[in-house]
Amino acid sequence: MKDVILSVQHLSKSFPGTKVLDDINIDFRRGAVHAICGENGAGKSTFMNIIFGVYQDYSGTLLWEGKETRFGSPLEAEAAGIAMVHQENSLIPYLSVMDNIFLGHYPKKGVFIDKKALKEKAVKLLDELGITGIAPEKIVNTLSVAQKQLVEIIKALSLDAKLLMLDEPTASLTLKETEYLMDIIRQLREKGVAIVYVSHRLEEVFEIADEISVLRDGQMVKHLDRDQFNYDEVVYHMIGRKLQDFDREGEDNRDLMHSGEVLRVESLCRKDELRDISFSARKGEVLGFGGLVGAGRSELMEALFGFDRYTSGKVYIDGREVEIRSPKQAIKEGLALVPEERKQKGIIACLSVMENINVVSYKDLKNGRLISRQKERRSAQEYVGSLRIRTSSIMKRIGQLSGGNQQKAILARWLRMKPKILILDEPTHGIDIGAKEDIYKMIRSLAQEGTTILLISSEMGELIRLSDRVIVMREGEVKGCLDKHEMSQESIMKLAI
Repeated sequence: MKDVILSVQHLSKSFPGTKVLDDINIDFRRGAVHAICGENGAGKSTFMNIIFGVYQDYSGTLLWEGKETRFGSPLEAEAAGIAMVHQENSLIPYLSVMDNIFLGHYPKKGVFIDKKALKEKAVKLLDELGITGIAPEKIVNTLSVAQKQLVEIIKALSLDAKLLMLDEPTASLTLKETEYLMDIIRQLREKGVAIVYVSHRLEEVFEIADEISVLRDGQMVKHLDRDQFNYDEVVYHMIGRKLQDFDREGEDNRDLMHSGEVLRVESLCRKDELRDISFSARKGEVLGFGGLVGAGRSELMEALFGFDRYTSGKVYIDGREVEIRSPKQAIKEGLALVPEERKQKGIIACLSVMENINVVSYKDLKNGRLISRQKERRSAQEYVGSLRIRTSSIMKRIGQLSGGNQQKAILARWLRMKPKILILDEPTHGIDIGAKEDIYKMIRSLAQEGTTILLISSEMGELIRLSDRVIVMREGEVKGCLDKHEMSQESIMKLAI
């Protein structure tokens, strides 16, 4: 057995009204990848935040390299040799890539920062990961979601840690970038680094992990060594039930070719990001958008929703030309958008779960001229129940929920509005496997009811599984459109690259 670098013994943690972790016992070993699996709200992020010194008010014991320890801050944890890649990036947006990577441990010449060494070290780390397109001097605020995630990973690697914790590190990465990360993890494992790996993508867990611990409702319910890995067993212990196979048998035989055209886009352009984009979508269709990170898919959807104005082109809804210049106008035209960057463009962190769900639908929750508090609460409770949003109260601030539960609340907001066209940008980003099944069924149910859905997903299987057609983009242009019988990972990737 490899040496235990961190032993977690009888760890428990509560927030007001909720016990998040209950008597957790786990050992992490040098040179081993230990995966932590569980649904959103199972306590995975809280567990890692305790180890990283974010929370100090817990019961139980941490033995770091054989000595009882209680880290008072992330800086103390980093000084001891622990690094963490957070699910939601913690970068400072208006600093450069290299400043973010080495913040707190700059190379110095005397009392001054050694700018030359700073750039050289950043370039070396980028080269080791095989990452191109991210200049060390580039301001983080100008990067894509995937690029920010890569910088977050590089930042953790720069600490030369003894224990590296990765919380959903590949959620925003392409297949190629994920492969680079897997290679880096294998190299670190060979050097004796202990890796804590949290991911909802079980295929990755099974590929890279040496052991798996499963959390459910704050308790450790199963531990498996490599030779015991079994997909169905892991899923069963994660969600407490068997996962029903998703299939599309029994759906109504929608003849999309003869259903009405709801959306038509003609020759849409925006600066240097989008060039001559044309497509149409029909009532009840799930129109997928495939492509690599940076292909322009999110930029297209944000232009359609009025976040960023397109410079030329035409947009028609139900055959009527519209000029959407703001999200407010988009909502009036029947559009809804679930964005990829939920913290920046999705949730209103200071408001409650109830307010976030109802924020675009208050006109339907009035008695006369005043909002009905009873209707407001009933509306939120209905969607909290149907989407299984884990929260101790609908009055809890949404910023205190896990990332996956925040995503469900954003979905609830737009479902409450009953949109004509629903844009979903990476809707299952950070969502656990049980909730994914519910969201897949919800998407197909909405399509059957006549909602037109524009779906962006970097998970190829998800895109093929849900879409009636897939439009493939590359470098801001449409490179092809695939019907259901033409879709495959190979056909999509051929157009994407």
